[in-house]
Amino acid sequence: MGGDLGVRAATGAALVALILASIWWGPTSYGGLLLLLVVLGAREFESAWRKAKPSTHPLSRWVLAVVVLTVPAVSLAHMAGIGQVYDSLIPIGWFVLMWTNDTGAYLAGRTFGRHKLAPRISPGKTWEGLDGILCAVLVSLLGPPGDLAESWLKRKAGIKDSGHILPGHGGVLDRFDSHFFAAPIAAFVLMFF
Repeated sequence: MGGDLGVRAATGAALVALILASIWWGPTSYGGLLLLLVVLGAREFESAWRKAKPSTHPLSRWVLAVVVLTVPAVSLAHMAGIGQVYDSLIPIGWFVLMWTNDTGAYLAGRTFGRHKLAPRISPGKTWEGLDGILCAVLVSLLGPPGDLAESWLKRKAGIKDSGHILPGHGGVLDRFDSHFFAAPIAAFVLMFF
């Protein structure tokens, strides 16, 4: 178990560095990363859906996979202002919230035997602070349904992980499932605040 935790930590640190660097370097690298996540995730989704529902037409599996993954990816791009004025701080804050939430749930689940999603947030006194609070609430409320949807698909497919591209973490879907519902809603809320 200790070796698995070390691999998981190393892979997680590399993934965090890759995501933060791609966001920081600008819209082209961040957009490229999001596109890569859609392509890799769609491949995993199609494979799992094929195992779960073998009678489904291959084209409909691919269309469903692309739609399910493109909506959160476009939402994540929108948060950064891709196509307008690019701001790296909003997506960096989003990912930090997601990671904090996921890590907190993982540690609470391992320590107490159940998953608690209660990230600590300082109340903001500005509208910008309100954006962070709203995103944090959305992460806490809408992250678990994405995780549950991906878990349901894996259970129906009879697989433990959606893929093996991230040692210790599984596949792209295993790492980014919390974004499925939370990112589109958060992007929508951020448009109005």
